[in-house]
Amino acid sequence: MNEDFNRADWDFFKVALKEEAREAIWKVGASVEPQALIESVLEKIQALAPHPESGDTRTDEQIWTQIRELLLKAAYATRPNCIRCGKCCTMGSPTLTSHDMDLFVKNVLTPRHVITIRSGEPVYSNVTEQATNTDREFIKIREKPHSRTCVFFEDMTKTCAIYDSRPRQCAAQECWNPANYNEIDEEPKLDRKAFLGSTGYFWEVIERHDERCSHAELARLMTRLGATKGQTIDEVVGLLQMDHEVRLRAAERFQLAADTLDFFFGRPLREVVSAYGLRVEDQPDGTILVTT
Repeated sequence: MNEDFNRADWDFFKVALKEEAREAIWKVGASVEPQALIESVLEKIQALAPHPESGDTRTDEQIWTQIRELLLKAAYATRPNCIRCGKCCTMGSPTLTSHDMDLFVKNVLTPRHVITIRSGEPVYSNVTEQATNTDREFIKIREKPHSRTCVFFEDMTKTCAIYDSRPRQCAAQECWNPANYNEIDEEPKLDRKAFLGSTGYFWEVIERHDERCSHAELARLMTRLGATKGQTIDEVVGLLQMDHEVRLRAAERFQLAADTLDFFFGRPLREVVSAYGLRVEDQPDGTILVTT
């Protein structure tokens, strides 16, 4: 009976394994057959077999997760070139490096197309799949509202509007080789100082805004808000209002278009507070209401 059970269990495993292989091939857009993909990593899959006698405490789901990772990596290896599937374009817009300065010179990119991520801002990492506070400033191409899709990605045609002049990260990134990401991430990043450091008084305005409306200050006030059980909400509102007013005054004084302010001053703090579980509502009298 035990032999029959093992045989049935093995038959189920083979069917499930082939389905996982099909899923990996579909995700990658590869053309390899499922059985060929399985055979290419069969020894590694066999090595993942549980060994409870040696203290192995992995669950079935943990083992299947390891198998899926093996299959996915093997599927990527069968497709060592970009097929313009658009996967990278929907997983977050590119961060700009020093190599991309020329794209602004050629007017491929303008301040309307990009946003500044300021030091201390919570950002989502594709590597860790978590939101963490960045320790440096960098500039990214904008993403479409309520998504992580790059603004240059054409949804209907699955193409990039600036493919022939795409940023360095896009050209170098290999979705079939995730390990290559670390190499790309080490390249020098563009920041606002590279563009605006010599603009005199305007740069001073930006620096003062960074000092007074920093993400570190927002994080401090949010910690204090929790410690006081909401009693210091006016301090948070004051910081959000200050950040908002600096943008409005700078736009008027320096004749800045509204859709360029996220480049010059970073994302508005009133948007960032959503990461802390707060929501901002504009009031008829020009003030703001912050709610949970």
